[in-house]
Amino acid sequence: MSYCYEYPRASITLDAVVLKSENLEFPKVLLIKRLNPPFKGLWALPGGFMEMEETALHGAKRELEEETSLPDMPLKPIFSCSEPERDPRGRTLTVVFGCLTDKLPCPPAAADDAAELGFFSLMSPPEMAFDHARVLDEIKASLLWQAKYAIIGQDIFKHSGVSKKDFLTLHSNILGENLLDDFIEEKLSKDLIELRDEKLFYKTPSASNFPDWSPLIW
Repeated sequence: MSYCYEYPRASITLDAVVLKSENLEFPKVLLIKRLNPPFKGLWALPGGFMEMEETALHGAKRELEEETSLPDMPLKPIFSCSEPERDPRGRTLTVVFGCLTDKLPCPPAAADDAAELGFFSLMSPPEMAFDHARVLDEIKASLLWQAKYAIIGQDIFKHSGVSKKDFLTLHSNILGENLLDDFIEEKLSKDLIELRDEKLFYKTPSASNFPDWSPLIW
C-alpha cells in the first residue's frame, strides 16, 4: 500500500551556473532569457524542476542541455536557496550547480524554455528572474574565495597541466591583483598543486566518497 504524506511539500528546482573564462580572463556567466511566465523576458540561470526518477545532478545537467544545447557539462553542487517567497509559482527549494571552463563542447543554442541566451559579466548582470541576482552575488563570493584561499581552474587545466604564467594570469585576473611566484609557492605548500617538468598539475582534494560532490567547485 502506498503512503500519502499529509503535510505540504516544497517542489525542488535545479539551476546551473556555467562560467566561461576566455583567454584566462575573469569568467562570464551563461544566462537564458525566459520564454514563459513567470518573469517572461527576464534573464535567468538555466534550470527547472527536478523529475521524480532522477538525481539532482542528472536533473541539472538535463535542464542545462534542454535550454542551452550543452551536453554533460562537469557540474558540481554549490549551495541551495530556500527563501519562502523566492518563486511565485509556489514553495520551492533550488539546488545550484556550477562549473568553470575555458571551452564548450559545442556552440550553445537557446531551446525549450529559453528565448535566447548569452554570456554576461558577473559584475554587472542584466535584470534577473527569481532570486538569481542574489545567487550570482554568492557565486562571485565563492569564486573569489576559492581563487584566494585554494585554486581555480581544475576543469581547465586538469589533463595537460598549466604553465606558471597561465596559472598566475588566471588567478590574477579573478582576484584583480598582480600575483607573483610566492602565490605559487603558497599553493605548493598547501599540497593543492605539484610541479612536474616545469608545469603545474592540480591535486584537487577529495573529502567525500560521493561521486557528484567536490570541495572545490571552480
